[in-house]
Amino acid sequence: MTTERAGLARNLFVFFASLAAAGLIIGVLNDPAMTLFAAGSDISSSTQAADGQAYVRAFWDALPFVVVFLGLAQLLGAAAAERRVVR
Repeated sequence: MTTERAGLARNLFVFFASLAAAGLIIGVLNDPAMTLFAAGSDISSSTQAADGQAYVRAFWDALPFVVVFLGLAQLLGAAAAERRVVR
């Protein structure tokens, strides 16, 4: 019996890269995004625009968690493929 090599080291690197990307989103890009959101709320005053801005802000707040979750999902998938036995 042989095991199928799924490149677990590469997938571990991708997971750590997703952690780094989430850190960059929070640490570096958060202040410019908040400035942009504040400018957008100053420009428009309709309730429909406010709802759209709330959706975009909720997406921005959840984006680091989504990036880390996708990195973890691919790492777990690679680990499962690594354990699979080919006959």
